[in-house]
Amino acid sequence: PTILLRALHEWETMRQLEEEKALGRPSSEVARCVAPVFTLPFFESKTAELVTQVAYQSRFSLEFLYQEGLIKRDGTTRNLANICAHLFEAEPANLILGRLLSSGLLHEYLNAEATKTVKGDRRSHLTVKLASVLGWIFFRLRLPRNVPKRPPRKKFLPSEGCPKLPPLPPRIRKEIQEYNKQLIEIYQQFAYSVAVTRKVGGIDVTLPTSQKSFRYKLDERGEPFDGKDGAFGPEFFGQMVKYKARSPFSALGGVGDHFRSPVDLCKNCRNVLHLDLNAIPTVANPPGLANDGDLEATNSWLLDYMIHGQRRYLWEDNGINATKAYKLIDDFIQMLKKAHKAFKALAPEKDIVLTTFDALAKELEQLQRKTQK
Repeated sequence: PTILLRALHEWETMRQLEEEKALGRPSSEVARCVAPVFTLPFFESKTAELVTQVAYQSRFSLEFLYQEGLIKRDGTTRNLANICAHLFEAEPANLILGRLLSSGLLHEYLNAEATKTVKGDRRSHLTVKLASVLGWIFFRLRLPRNVPKRPPRKKFLPSEGCPKLPPLPPRIRKEIQEYNKQLIEIYQQFAYSVAVTRKVGGIDVTLPTSQKSFRYKLDERGEPFDGKDGAFGPEFFGQMVKYKARSPFSALGGVGDHFRSPVDLCKNCRNVLHLDLNAIPTVANPPGLANDGDLEATNSWLLDYMIHGQRRYLWEDNGINATKAYKLIDDFIQMLKKAHKAFKALAPEKDIVLTTFDALAKELEQLQRKTQK
């Protein structure tokens, strides 16, 4: 969705330049060059209708951006679309950040925590509190499969729940869960819309390895009983599970077109679709087939680094080697600077989110320089 949002944002800028007669080429030529990104697939598939899928994906991406309040009905951007487009590299974190800012939840959380700050208690500082929230959405890592046994140490201790981040504030957590739920619903509608363009049969009922085909409909002898006017037929056919987007083999379990999670959607959709789990921009969504709406536990590397400031201990506590740790911290600092620059153009000078983002970036930079010495 962010790629499309960036294109819409740049299109508005280009139209302004066109009105000022400062555009070096016709807008029709620009549109012709950009259109293939949203109409043509980047690869081929023997089974999937990729041209149809790309067209519908662009259509439902617009629907998602409209529901998020980032575009108007005519496609022009609004609200915090510029911030989301500016932080495009961090998708889906940019979309969640825009949602938390527009709802006021991030301001509300920081204002509440500001009253509990104790100067001598590092863990109560606003920058640390902000890091405990941003760690859930920006450069998020899963919990390590196995962590080397931590040798006892008297100082440079990590957070209490290390290597797991503490739970999000209830209202912020609920907002992220609502975002995931809305996103999954959009993708289910997208999958159904693509699936109904091709009837079930043929390759849908063929096993991929053995190429053995199964019967999808009744054989040439026809229906064994009257399915419309009889006593048994309508009741029998009425209780059958109907589906269009789900694979017939998956539907044998008695499930229809309601997919329980992104994993269920990607694994069990018909092969008229080619879906990639990494292309569905959910946040902390559990990796299983079933999804109860809860968030997956997240690595506390950022919070721990903010508390002890020692990069070498991220391997012992969080399973992150020195090279990866340096890259993660540096990328996070650059993201904070980009976000601060965008906030500065919109927010008051003493806005609590603006000042805390700036303070967090400076603290991380200071810790990076101190570690390198």
